[in-house]
Order: sequence, then structure tokens, then C-alpha cells
Amino acid sequence: MKNIKICFIAIMASVFCFSCLVDDEVENTTQNESLARVYGFKEDVTLGNFVGEPGATFEMGVPVHYLGGNNGLPDNTEVKITYEIGTIEDLGLTPTEYATIFSLTKAQRIALEDGNAEIRDFVDEAIEGTHFDLLDATNEVVVPANQTFDLIDTHVYNDALDASKISFYVLHLKTIITSGNTVIGEQLKSTIVKLQLCRTDLAGTYTINYSSGPQPHVITHLGNGNYQLDSMMGWPGSGYTSYFYACAGQLVFTEWQFSNEIIQGVPGYVDGSGNLVFSQFGIEDVYSGRTYTLVPN
Repeated sequence: MKNIKICFIAIMASVFCFSCLVDDEVENTTQNESLARVYGFKEDVTLGNFVGEPGATFEMGVPVHYLGGNNGLPDNTEVKITYEIGTIEDLGLTPTEYATIFSLTKAQRIALEDGNAEIRDFVDEAIEGTHFDLLDATNEVVVPANQTFDLIDTHVYNDALDASKISFYVLHLKTIITSGNTVIGEQLKSTIVKLQLCRTDLAGTYTINYSSGPQPHVITHLGNGNYQLDSMMGWPGSGYTSYFYACAGQLVFTEWQFSNEIIQGVPGYVDGSGNLVFSQFGIEDVYSGRTYTLVPN
């Protein structure tokens, strides 16, 4: 199966702007073996998808990695790094970068650009002690000797999360308190932790009423809010398998077996009747701007 890009029209122009900055930094760091040992987050966004379960407490670990330097050899003694909860304003993101990270609509992005809204109007800022807890009271992550990563362990609380929204917080690496030629990568010291509750109840047979007549589509739950659709919308019969997730109130396609790019102008959603609704939907070079409604049988 081939990977595809998911293009949200409102943010397509710079869909990789934020992540490429970090990826380039990792590549440059790991290739220059004469540098000090570099530690940090591998990703600018760390995703936590959880199956909604009232009363549940979820365990989540956010990894801190040895990223390169010293000929690719990690420290032979443990490395301690302190961390703290940061603010998203510290990252200096643009409205387009916000839209990319949080799957905002075009209207939401424009509201940010015009100064008529802030990111917290569209997503929830998770609060330590309410939505999650950091389990190490010292706020230190310890990478063992000759190892390449350790986890910042957290508990995430189902009942505090809004199932219809993304919740987030920012983790920021502060200082290395171990002696030696070891540094925190400047562009690798922060990650946005996204917390999402996912639906597991959408499997079944659905019908789309095409102009040529009704057509059945089978949706299979693959676990943790990830789903398989037996045929891409607009194609008759099975054999055009695609994949999407249903988390934080959004239905977002992630993969299709063909090279055409899926375009979602806005994320899909489940309406009050249990229908799956995809508007502003398209396949690059095939069709665009369509609305498809999958009605459960």
C-alpha cells in the first residue's frame, strides 16, 4: 500500500512547514558526528489516541531521545534532563502551522490571522492535575547509560477530556544536569502533546446515495479509533481500500492504496443521526468539493 498525503485545502501551502524544520535539524545533527551528543524530542507533535472509556486512566510515555553526535555512540553514563510544562506561544507558530497541527478549518485559520480568535478557541489546553499528571515529581527524565531514550511518564484522565475536541499541552526540555559534552538540540527541545478520545463504534455497513443509485460501503474497526473503508467514496464495489481515524470528533483519512492524494477541505464528522459526513472532499486530479454522506444500514 502506498502512503499518501492528506491535504486540508486551507493549509495545503505549508503542510510540512513546522515538521520539516525539526526533521532537518535531526538529520543535520545525526550526520555531523563531531558534534556533542544531542538529546531532544524526535517529533514536534506527540500524539496520544485513547479509546473513550468513562472513568479510565490511560498511561502515556513521551519519549526523549539521543539523536546523534559522538560517532553515533550514546553516553556510557546516565543522562539526566529536566523538563517543564511550556506554553504554545513559546513556539512562535503561525496560523498556518496551527491549522496544520490541529486540523483547523479555513475559517478558523483566517480568524487566527485576523486576530479575531486564538488557538484556545478551537482546541482545549490540557491542565496538569486535571487532564493529565506527570508522574515524576522531580520533572527529570533519565536516559540510562548506553541507551538511546527514556520516557516522560504521564497519566491521562478520560473523564476530563472533551471527546469532541483535541486537547494539548507543551513539554519543554530545560537543562542537562549530567556532566559531559551533551546538549539539548535547540529545535528539538519542545513537543506539543495532543490528547484525543477515539470512537470504536463506527464499524458496519453504510450506504451512499450516488446519482447512479445507492451503493453499500463496509467499514471495519482496526483498533484505537482506526478504520478501514472497503471502497473509496466515488468508486463502485470493493477493492479500493482506504483508511481513516475517528478521534476528537473528527474523521480524517490517512491512507489510500492508490497514489492519488485525498483532499479534505474540512475533517469529516458524525452527525446526530449517526451518519458519517464528509464535505469539501476530493481526490486529486479526479474530483473535488464533493459531499458524501454514509448512512448506516
